[in-house]
Amino acid sequence: MSEEITTATDAPVGWPGFPPTLLALVDRGVPDDGIAYVGLLLERALTELAPWSRTITVFPDVEGGADPSFLQRGLFTARLLRGGRRAELVLFNHLGVATAEVTLPARMRRPYAVFLHGSEAWDPDIEPARKRALVEAKVLIANSELTSHRVHEAHPDTQVPAVCSLSLLPEPPSGALDGALVSSITPRTIVIAGRMNDTERHKGHEDLLDAWPTVLARRPDARLAIVGRGNDAKRLEAKSNALGLAGSVRFTGFVTDATLDAMLVRAGGFALPSRGEASALGYLRAMRAGVPCIAGADDAGREVIEDGVTGMLVATGDRGALAHAVIDLLGDSERRKAMGEAGRARFEEQFSFSRFVSRLGQILAS
Repeated sequence: MSEEITTATDAPVGWPGFPPTLLALVDRGVPDDGIAYVGLLLERALTELAPWSRTITVFPDVEGGADPSFLQRGLFTARLLRGGRRAELVLFNHLGVATAEVTLPARMRRPYAVFLHGSEAWDPDIEPARKRALVEAKVLIANSELTSHRVHEAHPDTQVPAVCSLSLLPEPPSGALDGALVSSITPRTIVIAGRMNDTERHKGHEDLLDAWPTVLARRPDARLAIVGRGNDAKRLEAKSNALGLAGSVRFTGFVTDATLDAMLVRAGGFALPSRGEASALGYLRAMRAGVPCIAGADDAGREVIEDGVTGMLVATGDRGALAHAVIDLLGDSERRKAMGEAGRARFEEQFSFSRFVSRLGQILAS
């Protein structure tokens, strides 16, 4: 992504009353980073809501790299000052980046909005600069009802964040297609996709591995494809081998969006039995592909998945219930098909890109 992007048309037409907006976009340089994906989603939405808006790219934060240097922070602040002089509203894609605004002299600051993703904002003991950025924001926007509730619960002195449920980018999925990997996926395959970091062990990878011997006892042909990377992947793969699952569980590593979408189309289901997933992006990708989902009953999955209609919700940490949900799903092709079709219809009706644009427009135009 270029350092600075200007989106404009010869005759811009945006939402009535929508403010000219400067978008400070977190660009982490990691293709499977959810925050960076939401930044792209916001940027794409703004081209329709306010074609005259400008985008400033935040310093890259590549996987494994150091924190931004003092010089990088200074350069970003200078660009923020220059770009925001005539902006009616500055939209930050991350609470950490919004701290740049509250450190400016009062006469140089602009009204700002912050898009909230989850744990970076709902921890009661967040650092003082982030707390101040929350309190002083003109608009807070949450990616889910769960995030909105938990942020306000942790910080009752802030406004209740408006909920802007996510969608997917409207463009076709990018990247080269791994045909060999895609061809290995069958209707007896469950896919889980997500970063595996030791600070994010709530996503359900471990629960699936612990449940898998029970699945195999009833469905010996069941297969589990674990998509993604992270510093916890090797530990999980070692656990899979220790459980004797090497023949039925495959760790694919990072795959392109095009490959993941093609895998989902062929799979029997998508599982992300999280204990606290704040974002619904993974579920939405599966729903768009027409694949039923298995999700935790206590996270953002319950906001998009209709239990028994487009997928199944399982109680947090109930590995027996998780195993039986997989067994039931893989054992009934007609039910899988019906759930998948219902999920795709729900995605188009409630979570399409146009609905995301509409939700964001209503929040910011007000």
